[in-house]
Amino acid sequence: MRTDIQFLRGIAVMSVVLYHARVLALNGGFLGVDVFFVISGFLITSNILKDLENDHFSFRGFYVRRAKRLLPAAYSTLIVTTLAAYAFLTQDEWRDYLFQLLGTVTFSANLFLPFQTGYFESAADGKPLLHTWSLSLEEQYYLVIPLLLWITSPRARGWVLAFIATASLVLCYAFVTAHFTYWRLPAIDSSTFAFYTLPGRAWELLVGSLLAWLSRHKLMPAPAPLVKYVALVILAFCLVQPLDNLHPRGDATLAVLATAILIAGRGDWLPVNAWTGGLIKVGDWSYSLYLVHWPLFAFAHISHLGTVPMLVGAMLVPLAILLAYLQFQFVEQRFRYGWHARPERTIQWLAAASLMVFLFPLPAMLQGKALGPERDDTDNYVLGMDKRCGQQDDLIGAAICMTSPEPRFALWGDSYAMHLVPGLLKISGIGDSLVQITKASCAPILGLAAIEPPYFRESWAPSCLKFNAEALQYIRNTSSIRYVLLSSPFAAYFRPGELPLYHDGQTWNGDRSDAIARMRKTIEAIRQAGKQPILITPPPKAGFDIGECWRRRNGGLLTFGHQECTFSISEYHAYERGIIDAIAEIEAHDGLEVVWLDRAFCRAGRCQTSEGGRALYRDNGHLTAQGAAFIVPILSPLADKASQ
Repeated sequence: MRTDIQFLRGIAVMSVVLYHARVLALNGGFLGVDVFFVISGFLITSNILKDLENDHFSFRGFYVRRAKRLLPAAYSTLIVTTLAAYAFLTQDEWRDYLFQLLGTVTFSANLFLPFQTGYFESAADGKPLLHTWSLSLEEQYYLVIPLLLWITSPRARGWVLAFIATASLVLCYAFVTAHFTYWRLPAIDSSTFAFYTLPGRAWELLVGSLLAWLSRHKLMPAPAPLVKYVALVILAFCLVQPLDNLHPRGDATLAVLATAILIAGRGDWLPVNAWTGGLIKVGDWSYSLYLVHWPLFAFAHISHLGTVPMLVGAMLVPLAILLAYLQFQFVEQRFRYGWHARPERTIQWLAAASLMVFLFPLPAMLQGKALGPERDDTDNYVLGMDKRCGQQDDLIGAAICMTSPEPRFALWGDSYAMHLVPGLLKISGIGDSLVQITKASCAPILGLAAIEPPYFRESWAPSCLKFNAEALQYIRNTSSIRYVLLSSPFAAYFRPGELPLYHDGQTWNGDRSDAIARMRKTIEAIRQAGKQPILITPPPKAGFDIGECWRRRNGGLLTFGHQECTFSISEYHAYERGIIDAIAEIEAHDGLEVVWLDRAFCRAGRCQTSEGGRALYRDNGHLTAQGAAFIVPILSPLADKASQ
């Protein structure tokens, strides 16, 4: 085994681990997966081509070797992760986990996971088997590539690999950049398809395969050591500070090309010393380290209610390395080389492990797919009058999104407007004269959209701007509307510091003053239309998942921090200071009427998160139906306006 390739493996896996640990400024650490794809394509294809050229290739032999290499460590990880899940997962988390487990053992996790969450979304942090998407994609590739090389004539193999790689790259760029949705699967957009599926990612593996073919035929000139060092610097730069807002696109291309240059030619360019030797050793453990690290971080995220202390994240890194070493030494190596010395016993152990993978989740499945608490109000996702009202842009003014053909009140905003609907419907004078104008994650600010991951993407921003423009036009054209209720968390707009914002087809790093100015223009536009704007603030929050806290507390699951599921007013003010100050500034200078929801929740120094044993929040800020009913008293004075 070439030490330089093991070195690259060490860089790739440590980049991913440190990115997930969030203890270093490794903003592009996720590109380690792209590095892995190139290395994998090169090594496996080199073996296939060697066997084909020597007329020794066997499909059975190939897949038996893959099974020996992958299954023991994978099964070991799955067994331990499933056992730990009983102490950590709630009912809904168990339901998702069982699908993740099924996807992992069938090498189809990359097809299951997009329906649960996007890789860069906050919810992804609580998926213990999220990382197996890349292993599934690799194995799908190795179901195809041996057959493709076997049926292709030796002279045409290079051209075929190059053609398919180019087609996959073009498809990937088109899908990531265009960012469209398929109407039958509105939850899965084109960029998600490009990220998770083989057609959108095959080019990365194919670059490794093409490099293997060129190397076998002595057609790849060996780059000079200086060129390789430059490639290493480029790769390191991408890992520290990616340049592209969308993935996999520009940064993935740079990482793949840099990796290909580093692999090409001989491996003697890399000096072996204490620094490189450590990464080479980690490269030996890279498969096990990749397997074990993510469940540790996922369980930490779940048990800390979404905010893992930096010290905990830092401690999990050496723990992951230690577990990876143990699994490499006592599982990977024993099974990989035990076939020769003790074939029958090795097969028995593997069969037992396979059985345990399927048996250990059975108690959870037999108890309604969960050993956590029964579903309660924290699981009540409030989506307004109809879930389509927040998902389909063409439903502005549709009958399903209003309670009267001549509404006097318009509710304009994102999901933080949607969760108000059950409460507003209970108020006479509002509930019978309300139209819901909402788009998930799209704050009611004209001409401005946030693009900061994980919640917003540059490709999504134009649709938000278009929706808000059409919302104002509808409000302006509907003569019956007299009051416009605005609501959003405003977190990506009003917090202090540099903010990635989108306006007039361009992205720039603005600050809260830009967002405040745009909010003022929005308020003025509503007034010029002859309507009265009223802003309803987001509920108080303190940076942890309140709804999850109640689910875990009711289920007796491991929880660290905020075990009482409440928080002080000072914590709320510290966490939401930017939003509070921005809204107060607009209220004071623009005479905007503001309904402060914290006055309903917070008193005597603390903020209430439950009533009568029922949770008022379903996550870190959204209200349950119970929570929406809880704020009816503070919203009720708005009904007096209906009679004016």
